[in-house]
Amino acid sequence: MTRQLRVEPDGVAIDAADHETILQAARRGGVALPYECGWGSCGACKVTLVNGQVDLIFPGAPAVNPRDARRNRILACQSRAISDVTIARGPGEWSAPVPRCVEQQAILRDVVDLAPEVRQFSFETIEPIDFRPGQYAILQLGVDLRRSYSMCNLPGSNVLQFIAKRYDDGKGSNVLAGLSPGARITIELPFGTCTLRRKPGRKVFVAGGTGVAPILAMMREAAEAQLDFGSPVDVIYGARTPADLAADDMLEAAIARVPQARYLAVVENAPSGWPHAAGFVTDAIRTTIADPTAAEFYVAGPPVMVGAVKSLLRSADVPITQVHYDAFG
Repeated sequence: MTRQLRVEPDGVAIDAADHETILQAARRGGVALPYECGWGSCGACKVTLVNGQVDLIFPGAPAVNPRDARRNRILACQSRAISDVTIARGPGEWSAPVPRCVEQQAILRDVVDLAPEVRQFSFETIEPIDFRPGQYAILQLGVDLRRSYSMCNLPGSNVLQFIAKRYDDGKGSNVLAGLSPGARITIELPFGTCTLRRKPGRKVFVAGGTGVAPILAMMREAAEAQLDFGSPVDVIYGARTPADLAADDMLEAAIARVPQARYLAVVENAPSGWPHAAGFVTDAIRTTIADPTAAEFYVAGPPVMVGAVKSLLRSADVPITQVHYDAFG
């Protein structure tokens, strides 16, 4: 069954399937609703429900609040139409068309252990899916069980690779970790705006834990395209212990191919004789980047780490336009 989704003031009408969120249907129809995280954390996709009824997939989403309910503001990424629906956007909320968001069946072809409880998952899709390095996909791991993971490989093939960690209390991560080669899931992409700006200038990439995936993809992009930013490029990768630095060999290999790029590994619990930095990524930024306002930052990792880096850069008066990050956890 389908419902009609109307977007005002554009007057665009789209058929939305029962299983689709408002965001999914709109992006499939070429309407560029704003979005960032795709799972209800950032609130970037809030729109006004003019009429009709929707079902909220994730009532406990961090961005859901009583004030929005009183104003009929809904999360497009977590709302499904259960009748014909009309939504309204505010002036200037979006204007340009976006790349088509697609949904495909994918087969798990390979799983590689990278670090304790961290694995690289390689999925094969029916046909190549276009995306930009740094973007992410939503993996449908069960009924109403959707999780976001960044691609760590480059586009241009039928392969999508993700780096993910299994958490004892993580429902989604346990389902993903339990998949065996040959398993089939549905993957939706691309999402995210934390992608490489190819303009010249000072670049700083900051990764924490499995946040290495989008940083690795962007460094591979820079290497493959033989980009020379004409300025130093710093890649800071933090983890709890040296063993937790997943994919650092692949990251170092990509960095070695980018002019003026250097790699700094930093761990919280440094063993005796550890040749690199100890502490947190914020410590490394303070000691490594003399003038943060002169750099463009790309940040990916656990929400606490991303928040700490953003706070540090804000206190250093780095313009928000120079900070790009993932907003999902």
